[in-house]
Amino acid sequence: MMKSMLAISGLLFSQLAPAGQITMTDPQQEKMENGKTLCTYENSQYVFTYVTKGQCPYAKTFDTQDSE
Repeated sequence: MMKSMLAISGLLFSQLAPAGQITMTDPQQEKMENGKTLCTYENSQYVFTYVTKGQCPYAKTFDTQDSE
């Protein structure tokens, strides 16, 4: 019984661990020479860049480990 309680507790706590992701909104857009768009999402802690063929998505989720 104690082992099953520990296993259930471990599963619950693992779901509460930070996922290491952040959703950013309202990027700065810059057209590049090759016709693609450079999207820059930033706040006081993170800066992320994303290149796309069209317009930048208003909201995008990033892994916090990938921050510049």
